[in-house]
Amino acid sequence: MALLLNCQSLSKSFGARPLFESLSLTISEGDRLGLIGPNGSGKTTLLQIMAGGQQPDAGTLSQRKLLRVGYVAQDSVFPDGPTVRQVLVEALAPLHIDEMEAKAKVATILGIAGF
Repeated sequence: MALLLNCQSLSKSFGARPLFESLSLTISEGDRLGLIGPNGSGKTTLLQIMAGGQQPDAGTLSQRKLLRVGYVAQDSVFPDGPTVRQVLVEALAPLHIDEMEAKAKVATILGIAGF
């Protein structure tokens, strides 16, 4: 299977409190993973590091070219007003894809035949 993401010896602390130390992980195509642990154990921080939103204190992270890593936060915050469709369209904007392709992706995500 093709390698998607490789983490080697990742460490992250908040102040004097280590969340994880020397964590190594490899994710390949077709892998399905679950990240389980108590509150405050670093699960979200690890996902943020893998998605590029935070930097580890130590270690290396390498990803396959053009790989996008995302996660859904436990407590998602959405502004009042926009529909789910509008939020999805806005989320696709940074990809700079054709409008028709964006509409097709949103329709697929929503499980509907079209706009």
